[in-house]
Amino acid sequence: MIIIIYILIFLILVFVAFIGFKAASSGIEAKQRNKLNRTITKNSKKNITKDLSKLNHLFKSGAITKKEFQIAKNKILRN
Repeated sequence: MIIIIYILIFLILVFVAFIGFKAASSGIEAKQRNKLNRTITKNSKKNITKDLSKLNHLFKSGAITKKEFQIAKNKILRN
């Protein structure tokens, strides 16, 4: 009878450990995803500013028309 109780306690311990490891690994994955998303957001903001500056320079120099400028600007801002 005591062996059955020890076996049940062992199985419960294994189950709790499994749940704990699963929760920890999902937390680590979520943290990595958030870090990646922040990096992508920072890079895309820098690229938007850079792209708009280049586009403005092209417009000011007369290389593109106002209509082309508006279309390109809207395209950059939508991404």
